[in-house]
Amino acid sequence: MSFRAFLLALNLLSALVFGSPVISGKDDLVEILNAHENFNDGSIVAAFVDELKSLSSSNKTKCEQCVTRLAIGKSLSLLKPNLVPKVFTKWCTETGYMSNKTCIATFSRNTVESSNTGTNFADMLSLMDPFGYDGQLYCNYKESGACPKPLTPNVSLSHMWPEKQPKHSIAPEPSNETFNVLHVSDFHIELDYTVGAEANCSASMCCTPHSKNSVSNNNTDQHKWNSYYNSSYTDDSFSKGSLIDVFQNSSVWAPATTFGNYKCDAPEILINSSLDSIAQFSKDNDINFDFAIFTGDLVDHDEISLTSYEMTVQSEEIVFRDIKKKLADVPVYSVMGNHDTFPYGELAQENHGFANLFSWNAELMADLWEDYGWLGPSESQYARKHYTGFSVVTKKGLKVIALNSNVWYKKNHYAYWNASEPDTFGQFQFLIDELVESESKDQRVWILAHIPFSSDVLPLPSKLFAEVVQRFSPYTVANIFFGHTHLDQFEILYSTSGEDAKTIENVVASSWISQAVTPWVNNNPSWRYYTVDEKTFSIMNAYNFYTKLNETFTNDGAEPVWEFEYSSREGYNITWPETSPLNATYWHKVASAINNSVEANQLYRNYAMRFSPYVPDCAKSTGCADDYCYLTSFTVDEYDACVGSSS
Repeated sequence: MSFRAFLLALNLLSALVFGSPVISGKDDLVEILNAHENFNDGSIVAAFVDELKSLSSSNKTKCEQCVTRLAIGKSLSLLKPNLVPKVFTKWCTETGYMSNKTCIATFSRNTVESSNTGTNFADMLSLMDPFGYDGQLYCNYKESGACPKPLTPNVSLSHMWPEKQPKHSIAPEPSNETFNVLHVSDFHIELDYTVGAEANCSASMCCTPHSKNSVSNNNTDQHKWNSYYNSSYTDDSFSKGSLIDVFQNSSVWAPATTFGNYKCDAPEILINSSLDSIAQFSKDNDINFDFAIFTGDLVDHDEISLTSYEMTVQSEEIVFRDIKKKLADVPVYSVMGNHDTFPYGELAQENHGFANLFSWNAELMADLWEDYGWLGPSESQYARKHYTGFSVVTKKGLKVIALNSNVWYKKNHYAYWNASEPDTFGQFQFLIDELVESESKDQRVWILAHIPFSSDVLPLPSKLFAEVVQRFSPYTVANIFFGHTHLDQFEILYSTSGEDAKTIENVVASSWISQAVTPWVNNNPSWRYYTVDEKTFSIMNAYNFYTKLNETFTNDGAEPVWEFEYSSREGYNITWPETSPLNATYWHKVASAINNSVEANQLYRNYAMRFSPYVPDCAKSTGCADDYCYLTSFTVDEYDACVGSSS
């Protein structure tokens, strides 16, 4: 095929798919053909880069330019998908559309050495409708608001469940007998954490060999720091190790200390310290955990170019190994976070040709969880085939449903094709089937996922998840758990939307968002456990523990001290019956206090960040301005509307 024939075929294909050709602009098709008679990959790349560049000098709006770029890219992806990364990387870098580093990370082809997503971008283009909802959604979320946020499709999943019976609108009464469940989240192990590396760096991730501070030295407390030891946990005990001379490198202004820093992810020694504190607390207080939940994120936040396949696998294996070692026979039910995949944030549907790119991770997790005795063969097999999602019934009869929230993650390219359809991954079908079955058995359910549905997910799945929760609450859904934000938070679902609807009469359900072990960014490491009613599996209280990381900077290499922070029942000074669980009505009262009182808002912020030195002053700064909106919004659209109305 000649280059002329190639472009003619491409334009015909575009006309058939979209209703109009997309090869148009300053030059018409004939001029492009005449300018590139030599048919080779280089000339094709040059032709498409020229066409993309011409859009910026056209009369098209930013939204029209973005959509047209997608359409041009789709035409190429259907005939020469391997050239899409080259074309878009070259266009992006040569026009300065984004920084060179971001252009490469976003559009360059995938390799095992770096988590670039250009291949996933090409996959998405081959499937999506650029001129429909898909394109509008992409251009809003992935192109910095180039298009306005499109109206969320008015679809429903109500045909997938039976009519709600009156008894299912009432939560069962607690028995006042309890057991304990551990909740940990967001370890984000920094495998290349280096004592003595720059902890006050200019880039996003510090404390690594490549961290540098090119701005200024604003660390006024550096001269007080003395915890620079090659310490470790060996044979289940802490070994202080030898002192490291970190001041040999005069270019390092704030040397990283042994146990971590507020602009760094967690070194393995901090992860082991957190797990050791859990095991020691359990032993000292004769408190046993029936099981534990882990709500995702094992891999660190380092740059895409430094995030490799090998590092991703190693991070996942090391953290789960450490959890198993410290928690021994306690079953752990886990979900995967947005960092727990490769390339970062990506996950493809099973039935459209790209699932094999990601099946390695589900197989690794299923094998590991089964080997550790956390899942049985049937649950492991389901996790292997369904994006690491599964359901398991605990020995007390509670059903735990684990979901992979990457299927709805706004950075996942595969979520942007056929985006107006409610369930391209089939995960809602799985969730609803499990809930219908449990409802028919009068069985209570916990739902686990990583990303809360009012942040960092796409609007339609957020809306549909809220619909599912409303249908099966409060009788079947006992609790919902997330991680991701690194903050100690909660969210409330109301039966109707709008600020006027946030009343105690409209409360439906709430979720628990767990604090993180990683200090990144500006938080103290933390974990919690719940006292859970034996009969209803409602949470009666939550006990939160933390370590003041800044105290480890000046403790001459001693172990961190993990201490009790607060209990959720007593911490907010809310009048609440001792026999009642901490349900959505309780959290509505807390949210109302936060909305009405700067002091209550400050208390929430203190808990959210675990009294870190970086907690904002709610009376003087805007750092707390959106707290109430976040806590009382269960969907993306609700949060956007709340923030918009308050601003």
